[in-house]
Amino acid sequence: MSKFAIFLVCLMCLLLVAVAAPLSIGFVKSTGDFRVDGSTIRQNGTVFDGNLIETSAARSVVELASVEITLSPESRAKIFRDHTILEKGTGVVKESGNHVIEADTLRISPSAKDSVVQIDVTSPTDITVVARSGSADVRSAAGVLVASVRPGLAMAFGSQAGAATAFDMTGVEEFKDGKYFLTDSTTHVTVQLDGTELAKYVGKCVEVTGAIIPGVTPPAPASELVQVARIKAGSCSASGAGAAGGAAARGGLSTAAKIAIIGGVAAGGTVVGLAAAGRFGSSPSASTP
Repeated sequence: MSKFAIFLVCLMCLLLVAVAAPLSIGFVKSTGDFRVDGSTIRQNGTVFDGNLIETSAARSVVELASVEITLSPESRAKIFRDHTILEKGTGVVKESGNHVIEADTLRISPSAKDSVVQIDVTSPTDITVVARSGSADVRSAAGVLVASVRPGLAMAFGSQAGAATAFDMTGVEEFKDGKYFLTDSTTHVTVQLDGTELAKYVGKCVEVTGAIIPGVTPPAPASELVQVARIKAGSCSASGAGAAGGAAARGGLSTAAKIAIIGGVAAGGTVVGLAAAGRFGSSPSASTP
């Protein structure tokens, strides 16, 4: 065999190895130890699609193409190119793209570039989303908009918050271009209403129970079309705590969920009002990781 033929064979072998080898999607750094797929790594490591990263006593920072994810101590997350599954602990996401954070049945994504969003997972049914800057959309696994977390607010999500298609909303009914709309006072989600006896409630605070009509795209700013099963006069309070915190505005968009505004974000980035409002029976600290 000639030298040129040997060279071609070696080149083809190298190309096959290169094609078979997984491509890195970023890297992770820490001041201490962390685990990648069960193997202990110190300070720095490469991240590949689907790696499971577990922190111990130190924080770890995962840097991808358009997102930086800071995992607090004792956190666990599976990292992919376009999304991250946060299984345990706290992740702070600095976002300039469209990276989605999955937490149980919830899908959390920024609704503005350069958003900074904190997600706390203390149990599969106990999740808190904090919009430190910018805002965040929280959707179900089916893509239904569950809540819009506005800048400076923290919102807690209880059991099955991301799974329901039934709506239980409170807000002021509006009439525009021949259609009826309602924006929930807790979740800030706007839907179009379809049903009887809607005309007499225009401009009034109402409580609405209904269900999503699938396969329909309502006019902006509504995210869903809701068939109203029941409507009655309600009581609209302030939609949330400001920078000084305050009591929880309980209620929520989904009849199968527990959703509440539980505090504001102070200048230093600390969530205030969490301990006072409680997190559905618990009151863990929610300070900046």
